[in-house]
Amino acid sequence: MAFVGKGGAGKSTMLAQCLAYWDSYGVSCIGIDTDVPGEDENGTLYEHAQLADLGAPVYPAPAVHQIRNEALRLCPQKGLCALDTGAWERRSGGPHAAVLSAVDLAVLCLQPTGNEINRAGSVLNAIEQLRATGARAPELVILLTMVDTSAASPDDVDDELSKAGYTVLRSRYALSNGRDGYAQSWGRPVRIKDGSNMDEIAREVLDVVAR
Repeated sequence: MAFVGKGGAGKSTMLAQCLAYWDSYGVSCIGIDTDVPGEDENGTLYEHAQLADLGAPVYPAPAVHQIRNEALRLCPQKGLCALDTGAWERRSGGPHAAVLSAVDLAVLCLQPTGNEINRAGSVLNAIEQLRATGARAPELVILLTMVDTSAASPDDVDDELSKAGYTVLRSRYALSNGRDGYAQSWGRPVRIKDGSNMDEIAREVLDVVAR
C-alpha cells in the first residue's frame, strides 16, 4: 500500500504510527520511504525510524524504476509493505507514478476543505488514467486528515466524495497540535493505546487490506 497526498496531510506521521500499531497486532510489516526531499537528505518516515523504534524496519528510497521490485523483495511473506510518499507532484520521471503502479492499495490522505479536494484532483486523475490505459492501478480509499472534530465541514466533504463514488474511511486523523499530540510525535517512540485515534485508523486500513 501507499499513503499519498499533498504536502502537510500527515502521511509520514500516520504511517509511522500505523507501523507501530500493526506490529503490536502481530502483523509482519515494513515501511519504504520513497520521498527524497533534497541532496544528502532522506524522507521524514525514514529519519523518524532512525531516531525511534517503530517496531518495523523502514527502508530509504530506492531508485524510481526499482520501487515495485524493492517493495516485492522486502515485503514480509504474508505481511504488509507500506510506502510513504512526499508531497504529491505529477511529473515525468517522478516517483509518484511508479508508486501508484507498484501497490495494490492507495490511501489518499486529504484535508477536508474545498481547496484540498480540488488539489487532490491530480491524484484521482492519475489513478483513473492508469485504469483507462489498462496499466496496473491500485484500489483507492480516502482518509480525511487534520480534521477539526467540532466542525461540520468534514461530514460535508465525506458526503460529497461518497456521492461521487469514492470510498471514504470511517476513521479520521484528528487535528492534534498539543505538546503530546500526533503532530509533535516525530522522532519519538509511538505510544500504543487501545481505542485511540491511530488505533482506529490502523485497524480500519488493515480491514481494507484484508477484504
